[in-house]
Amino acid sequence: MCPLRFVTAQDTLFVSGESLNQIVTYKANDKIVHDVKNRRIYLYGAAEVQSEGFSIKAGYILIDLDSSQIEAKYRIDSLNNKLEYPELTEGSETINCESLKLNYRTEKAYIKALAIKQDEFYFRMGTAKRQSNDELHLRQGVLTTCDLEEPHYHFQLSKGVVVPNERIVTGPMNLYVSGIPTPLGLPFAFIPTNQKERTSGLLFPEFIPLSAYGFGFQNLGWYFPINERLQTSVYANLYSRGSWGLRNDLDYAKRYGYSGRLSLGFQQFNSGFPLNDKQNKLTVVWSHRKAPKSNPFWDFSSNVNFISDNNSKNSLDPINPEYFNNSFNSDINLARNFPGKPVNTGLKMSLRQNSKAKTVSLLSPVMNVNVTRIFPFKNVFETADKNWKKTVQRIGLTYNFEGQNRAQFADSLMSTANFAAINQTMMNGLSQGVTIQTSTGLFKNALKINPNLSYGNKINFQQIQKSYNPSTNSTQIDTIQKPVMSHELNFNLSATTVLYAYYKFAGKKQPRLRHLMTPNLGYRYTPGWNPLVTVNAGPNQSAITYSPFERSIYSVGSTRAASLLTFGINNTAEIKFKSAQDTVTGFKKIRLIDQFSVTGNYDFTKDTMKLSNLSLNLRISPANWINFVSNANWSPYGWNANGQTIKDYAWQTGQQLGRLTTTNLTTTMVLAPKKDRKKIQDHSMLFNEQDWNADFNYYALHPEMAIYYDIPWKINLSHVYGIQANQDITIENPDTWNFVQTLVLIGDISFTKRWNLSGNLNFNVQDRRLTNAYFSLNRNMHCWALSFYYVPIGGNKSFLLTIRNTSSIFRDAKLEFRKPPSFL
Repeated sequence: MCPLRFVTAQDTLFVSGESLNQIVTYKANDKIVHDVKNRRIYLYGAAEVQSEGFSIKAGYILIDLDSSQIEAKYRIDSLNNKLEYPELTEGSETINCESLKLNYRTEKAYIKALAIKQDEFYFRMGTAKRQSNDELHLRQGVLTTCDLEEPHYHFQLSKGVVVPNERIVTGPMNLYVSGIPTPLGLPFAFIPTNQKERTSGLLFPEFIPLSAYGFGFQNLGWYFPINERLQTSVYANLYSRGSWGLRNDLDYAKRYGYSGRLSLGFQQFNSGFPLNDKQNKLTVVWSHRKAPKSNPFWDFSSNVNFISDNNSKNSLDPINPEYFNNSFNSDINLARNFPGKPVNTGLKMSLRQNSKAKTVSLLSPVMNVNVTRIFPFKNVFETADKNWKKTVQRIGLTYNFEGQNRAQFADSLMSTANFAAINQTMMNGLSQGVTIQTSTGLFKNALKINPNLSYGNKINFQQIQKSYNPSTNSTQIDTIQKPVMSHELNFNLSATTVLYAYYKFAGKKQPRLRHLMTPNLGYRYTPGWNPLVTVNAGPNQSAITYSPFERSIYSVGSTRAASLLTFGINNTAEIKFKSAQDTVTGFKKIRLIDQFSVTGNYDFTKDTMKLSNLSLNLRISPANWINFVSNANWSPYGWNANGQTIKDYAWQTGQQLGRLTTTNLTTTMVLAPKKDRKKIQDHSMLFNEQDWNADFNYYALHPEMAIYYDIPWKINLSHVYGIQANQDITIENPDTWNFVQTLVLIGDISFTKRWNLSGNLNFNVQDRRLTNAYFSLNRNMHCWALSFYYVPIGGNKSFLLTIRNTSSIFRDAKLEFRKPPSFL
């Protein structure tokens, strides 16, 4: 190695003037001492030495030019604390230690109390020697994936060798948990750390001691790295009763381009001796995502979850997380955006499987073109100094087009691969629509008015025709392959405002009642352009009424003319009074009624029963930890002896003003931190003080059911009491009312930083039985995790207790218990 040239800000020391190809720069905060006679340099306080191949930082550094050696160690402050431990950096690798000696000619080093990080591993060694080939030979140390100074667990090593960015080889090691030795250990370990040179290897299975298919193992696999963009894993499952399965997971990715996974699986279920019935199952799971910045104009994504037998109840996985899932959805989407234009297009293929209904719905493909809202009259007027001009400028126009092919068929056709029968169920059609809307205000915008006009045009290539079949005395339905165009028109006009009322009461605390009312009035008109067809095709040639498009791909509205007057009002009330506890405003507010709303409509085109039932909703929160919610339907019409509603008003039949047909009262106790209960209550006020919209009505009534990510724990205990009028009174069922009572407990608690408990309980009070239960407990201990999953009742009873390491390196090193103890 050639001599070095050392450079400082104060002076320069030339060791040799013949071959100067390596420069070492050094500095220190406290002082720098040059011992020219002994050819040494002393650096004190935040000392640093940098070269092309390495850098050293420490509280104290000595550079000996004669021996070509650099020594570094910590410094001690006035309180006798050790500070600024040596730190050696070479490339992207950093080593922390108590002291080190480095020969810059031979590139060998002696290191004491070494701390080094390789991939996810942390090493803490008593002594280490660095060889000229960069290998580290270690003795008496600690290996762990925990980054704490006192790790939760570690392997105590007798010796080891670290080859940077390649591998770690150790001698005998023993497992310690919280500093306590265990009987677990390994005679040696060989750990590859080169992420660029991946190698194939064995994936350890999970052993299943008890299941419906006997005992066996699942997910015994082998990992195959293909290249930088592709990797795959093959898994096998085998059980003692003859059931088995194979699965291949292919992962692919391109940086800044796309990423995804394709999983293909095959399972064969064997009932075992003596029947040995076999059933095959094919699964396809494909997830693909495009990087947003790869191409801003195009987007392609897929989310495929396909099972060949349309049955979620059978799986070789004893836990089977899909057990309660009755629907499986698969989607493949291609979209195109046009920057600067209000137009976007899309192409989609989808498959919907319903295991409960035993049906499959296939959409292949669906094409759509959408024009987002444009304002064609925005620049008509130079100055919008009149209200009507602003109304014209706010006229917005939207357009949408869709064309699709769809088939809905029984899942048995798919399992038998009867594609000819599937093709016969294929339906196709086109749909397009235009919407024009604007907004205006009266009385200085106190009354907001929103007119809306929409037109729809639909072309169905299939329709039905019903006729009478005398041989079976029933209705015969024929599908006619004929394109038919239909038209729809809807006009809507809505008006809403906000009214405030204040009431003052006498008293020492000067109470004041604030009543907030949000009335809304609307009108909707629809012409009957697509009337229903009436034919004598029922049993005994009775008359039936139907729509020719009831089985077409696009259902057709405007079957009868409608002229509806809609109305509704939402109310909130709160009282405030003087309070010495409030030092800001001097008043305290109490919400008396969170929401009380009444909605209904009146249809001018009907001959009878023009007035609809009235929908009533009420929410009261006496305190921020309890609330009462009631939903009811009020019928203004009378009823006969069987409880059935008749066309006459109740007051005409001497039945007063009507009756409640359905009533539900839900009492909910919300257990949460005091400040978080106040947050939930504030959200309820926010829902009601905005322009009232029925879409948010549920969360306005039940704000505790909304998701709040900033609340650490929350428990909802609810009692649901339902009353329904019996509209089919018989001798067997003579009761006038039907009653239902249910207790529901829903909780999600993070009672410490690392403990989380969640659960759901449903209890039927009348039957006195638990109808549903689920528990989940998780403990995150920084470098290891405990998970508990338990479903004690129902068809999917399951139990799983897992203790695993959180490091991806040890993800297969875990303990799983799938059989509950006897008391469970």
